[in-house]
Amino acid sequence: MPKFTITTDTGDGPDAFDEPLDFPTARAAAHDAKVALTEIAREQLSTAEQGNFTVAIQDECGREVYRAGLKFEAEGPLATPGE
Repeated sequence: MPKFTITTDTGDGPDAFDEPLDFPTARAAAHDAKVALTEIAREQLSTAEQGNFTVAIQDECGREVYRAGLKFEAEGPLATPGE
């Protein structure tokens, strides 16, 4: 089964998983990355009003085969300034 490395960035710089993960296809790895991105946003945004999150997938040769990002900024009278 092909192996893929997942790298996430929650705003503190990239963080690659320690070990490559097995996925049947690159598309399956990309789907998992999308789910991970939403989980990162849910965790980080529970205490913040802004965030810039990315997730990337590299194949066994180190080529990036997928990248997704999410930028969130809260505005308006209910947004907490400086968070």
